[in-house]
Order: sequence, then structure tokens, then C-alpha cells
Amino acid sequence: MILIHCPACEGTYHLLSNGTFQCLTCDRQITTRDISLDGQETWAVDPAACLGYVTDPAASLTDMDDAIEEYASAPDRETRRLALAHFQAALTAYTEARENGLAQPRRYTGKEIRRAINDAADLINEKLNLDEPESDIVNLCVNASITLMENPKASFEQVVTQNYGITVEEIMSWWDWGYE
Repeated sequence: MILIHCPACEGTYHLLSNGTFQCLTCDRQITTRDISLDGQETWAVDPAACLGYVTDPAASLTDMDDAIEEYASAPDRETRRLALAHFQAALTAYTEARENGLAQPRRYTGKEIRRAINDAADLINEKLNLDEPESDIVNLCVNASITLMENPKASFEQVVTQNYGITVEEIMSWWDWGYE
């Protein structure tokens, strides 16, 4: 963990019982809203109550996944060695975050994501009492989301063909979509 230092005196911040952090050198206090970090970093408090930051555990898991893919597709021994080094660095960052009190991130399966997207569409359609054109748009968004989750490079035409078995022109004609 990298400690966060006070900009006024370079002292370290320590957790107080009220949930704020105080510099032990100059008594300056901050809250979590005052902490600005990069996207893959998150703040943590070590066992000695010092404030610092670590790599977000979710980012570390993604990095481990990427390293496994690098290793699996490596054309030679040197590339495999580099992939293993990437994996080890990500595992070290993950372990450090967990040791400093950060929870294991929740990972969702494709089935759970598809279920949540469909449930959200049903909720919106039911609660807003949408007419057929609006409901069709919501369902098109659901189908596009699921298709793009499985194939991030899918085109609109692929979404339409895969989910409806019709052409883009046909779907655009349903409710005069795309026509003026």
C-alpha cells in the first residue's frame, strides 16, 4: 500500500473514530471525498490505521484474466514469461488490497447479467406502461446489450439479424424508425 501524505507537511493520515483522517504531524483533517485517485486505485486503511491507496481488487482480477489470455496465446517462451510476470504483479496487487481490508469484488456470470438486463426491461415496460413502439425500443436495447456482451464488435445489422432474423430495413420500418 502506498501511503497518502499530507500536502502541507508530508505527514501521514490516520483514521479517526468519526471516519475522517487526520495528519499526525499538522492535525489537518480530510474525508474520503477529499481523496482523488486514478481509476484503477482505491483508498484503504492498513492495520495501523494509516491511509493509503492500492490497486482496486476488481482491476487486479481483470489484469489476471488478461495475463492468462496473454499466456494462452503466447507464441514463444519469452512472451509466456512476460505473461506470468503480469499475472504475478496482478496477484500481488490483489493480495495487498485484500490484506488492507478491501472486499473481494462481486463477479457476475453471463447468465446473471442477461437475467438482470431482461428483468430491468420488464420492470420499465410494466411500470411505465409503455406503448408498443417504446417497448420495442427497450427490448431492442436489451438484445443489443446481450449481443454486444457476447461479441463486442457486433454491428447493428448483426444485432438485428441475430435477434430478430430480419433486415435492418425491416426493423426500421416497424414504427418509422430512422425515417423522416
